[in-house]
Amino acid sequence: MQSFFGLDVGTSSLKLVEVKSDRSKGKVLQIYATAPLSHPVNIASDSDEDLKELSASISEFVDSHRPSSNKAVVALPESQIFTRVVNLPNMTEKDLTSAMRYETQQYIPVPLSDVSLDYQVIDGGLSTGGQMEVLIIAAPKTLVSKFLKILKDANLDIVGLETETIAVSRSLIPDNKTPATMLVNIGAMTTDLSVVSTGAVRFTRSISTGGMALARAISQSLGFDLNQAEEYKRTYGFDSNQLEGKIMQAIKPIFDVVIDEIKRSAAFYNTHHKEDMVRRAVVCGGTASLPGIIVYMASSLDLEVVLGNPWQRLYVPPKFSKKDMEDSGPSFSVAVGLSLKDL
Repeated sequence: MQSFFGLDVGTSSLKLVEVKSDRSKGKVLQIYATAPLSHPVNIASDSDEDLKELSASISEFVDSHRPSSNKAVVALPESQIFTRVVNLPNMTEKDLTSAMRYETQQYIPVPLSDVSLDYQVIDGGLSTGGQMEVLIIAAPKTLVSKFLKILKDANLDIVGLETETIAVSRSLIPDNKTPATMLVNIGAMTTDLSVVSTGAVRFTRSISTGGMALARAISQSLGFDLNQAEEYKRTYGFDSNQLEGKIMQAIKPIFDVVIDEIKRSAAFYNTHHKEDMVRRAVVCGGTASLPGIIVYMASSLDLEVVLGNPWQRLYVPPKFSKKDMEDSGPSFSVAVGLSLKDL
């Protein structure tokens, strides 16, 4: 089996994880590393200067950690991709290929000629009445081409591209028997919601509220610059006992947008899957580590809420700091999931 590593190219940071299979120890962690980007980067940017800078940053980051090869599996940003789960009558693979173009046209707001289309029949589908569930993924060709160029210019050989949601589900959902679980991936610019049941992604949604919006709210409310606001956000978060609760008061109205979307998404899924309703949420992403956020979410949602642990499927050698890994774990969910592809 060829060697590769998982590379998560975020808007504010880079993350790398390499895992090797071992007969006695299973999946063994080799490398995990992160580095901030000098300024937030939108991968959809049309600025050549931005993209060249991103390539240079990726190249320097990867070289500094010396993975065993230059082959990488990389995630496409969920907010730039069209993903939908649809119910279709049971049909042959040949008929499904033809039906996909018609079905996709209904849900993708751009011409099909402009996207790279993929789909996956969800095994053990929960639909009844002779129907099956199919996950449709459509990525704009311009986005894929841009991503490939950025990574080629960083001297990387891309052996796989997939969505952040699929990567996260691989790292945070331990087995195919897990009942319906809401995954809440809170990134810098967006929050990605998905429902995974019996090992398959059955619902996805991406909203444009993330950690940076919380920092901006603190900045505007308390008159801090953004760097200082980010520091206060990470230090005090949702702890109402700190600074007279001023940090929590500033971020609560913004984060409640995310809470409301989780409620709506769970209600939508539950309406269509009454036999397998969402009872649990797993939270990941950099913002998931804010003080008090899990308690706040649990008190606001009619769900069990837990912090995601992407290391749960790995053997972690003693050389790695347990404390550091616990602290940073939720932010590595995408990178770990990428590193486990096909392992």
